[in-house]
Amino acid sequence: MHRFSLPFRPRLAAVFGILLVGVTWMASVAQPLRAQDGSVPGADREPVVVVTVASLNKLIADVDYVTGVVGQPQFGGIFSMMAATFSQGLDTSRPVAVMVPVIDGVPAPIGLVPTTDVEMMLKRNEGNIGPADKLDDGTLVIAAGNNLVYIRQVGTWAAVASDRDMLDQVPADPDATIQGMGDKYDIAVRLNASQIPMNVRETYADQLRQGLEQFLESQPGADPQSLQLGMSQLEQFKSLILETDRVLFGLNINPAKRLINIDTAFTATPGSSLASLYSGQKAIPSALSAVLRANSAIRYHAASSIAPETAEMFDSSLDTAMESIAQLLDDQDQIGEDVKAEIEELLEGLLEIASKTMKEGKSDVGLAVVADDGVFRLAGGGFLYSGEAFADWLQKLDTKLRQIPNPPVFRFNESTYKDVAMHSITIDIPNMPKQASDLMGPQIVIHLGTGPQSAYFGVGKESPAMMKRLIDTAGADEGDLADRPLGQMRIRVLPLLRLSQSIRSYDQVATMLDAVALASEHDFIQASTTSIPNGQASSLEIGEGLLRLIGVGIREMQNAQLRQVQQGGF
Repeated sequence: MHRFSLPFRPRLAAVFGILLVGVTWMASVAQPLRAQDGSVPGADREPVVVVTVASLNKLIADVDYVTGVVGQPQFGGIFSMMAATFSQGLDTSRPVAVMVPVIDGVPAPIGLVPTTDVEMMLKRNEGNIGPADKLDDGTLVIAAGNNLVYIRQVGTWAAVASDRDMLDQVPADPDATIQGMGDKYDIAVRLNASQIPMNVRETYADQLRQGLEQFLESQPGADPQSLQLGMSQLEQFKSLILETDRVLFGLNINPAKRLINIDTAFTATPGSSLASLYSGQKAIPSALSAVLRANSAIRYHAASSIAPETAEMFDSSLDTAMESIAQLLDDQDQIGEDVKAEIEELLEGLLEIASKTMKEGKSDVGLAVVADDGVFRLAGGGFLYSGEAFADWLQKLDTKLRQIPNPPVFRFNESTYKDVAMHSITIDIPNMPKQASDLMGPQIVIHLGTGPQSAYFGVGKESPAMMKRLIDTAGADEGDLADRPLGQMRIRVLPLLRLSQSIRSYDQVATMLDAVALASEHDFIQASTTSIPNGQASSLEIGEGLLRLIGVGIREMQNAQLRQVQQGGF
């Protein structure tokens, strides 16, 4: 998705990964710090990182489900047997967790194992982990190679750490720290970035900047525009490091709903500039909400407000990008100066439309693709600050393209439908395959419509009718904005496979069709982004049909390897 996300939204996952790797690395080399009296300073602080793994009961059931769906049930059996080896004394109905508090800037990982009697649990597993010694305060200690591991019973949990005093860091109620993550997800990670001292984050951001500067400057042919673009992106990256409050990642296998969920959530520090950007983004009434009701193979919809600060950042990004494009064109000696000037003029015109649209303070985009056996049509539309300005830009594009051999044929103002001027672009495709011509017609025709503040488009037979239905429903958004995501997309596999098979038949596609048809109501992958206080939450759902499709691919690889072995290969 694009329009409903902030300009730096794609980098959130990278920031999460970098921060988490950084914390993990520090944990691996850190030695816990103590005050002179032997106490642990900062013991009341919230952990920087909390990691949870679901209960063993849930993991076994979920792994059995996935391995069965992909046609590899033997791996589920292996997992169950391995898990049983270490489950003696473990409460298999509750999750396992790791929390990483920071003590004077140093991470101190602590494991939490669900058991009401850790001493008995260690005794039962003595053959696997060795004997445990008991200290005066009841803390247990076992040898792990050249290191010692300290274990203490805390309520219904066993706390595990590499340093005895770190066990004092465990809260009286670990469940409150875990916040249900282990029940909701098979694997979950929560990063409380606000608990990382600001001086540590600033140092890390500065080191990152220096490293990127050195990398960019060392690249052959590095130019000032590329450096400026890279540093501009780094400034946005830096704001994420300094102003991030929390990041959550969770993966859950859901056999009951026959899908896998991957959730992420990001919140900025309250009162920060980053928080104000996210707070300025809310779901709004949409002129394209009809795409959500379409029985389509692909649908995409995004309608949200846009904060003025976001529009300013977008403008800055466009300026930097345009400078880089101009530099790139200057380096192309095979392109004449007049052609370069025309390309720059067209790009500047299109980017100006995008900039002025962003400054209107809202985004509204919708797309639907209908596909099936011998059927393909696409239609969509979006809000523009001026449809007339976009039509003028298209006419300029037409004029420029007439200079090339066999240019597309533009036809403007062919008709008008409810204040929307209808246009078309016809493209000849030499030697178009018969299957494609049966599907699309003898030529590719792109249908366009420009209204006072809108643009519509369509491709494929009957797409003009789809465009008109979107125009008809432009003022009839009856959706519940409280529950509507800022943006959402869904792709269904079964109709796309049917379309592919109707164009050209393949045995492998037929096998895929048979597999996905067993989960025809769950043949989708869909993603959505919603607004939360000071941030955004995203969800990705992978239906069982996709898992069965993956299973077909795995079996094909296994069969190929088997054939290679039978033929004397390796």
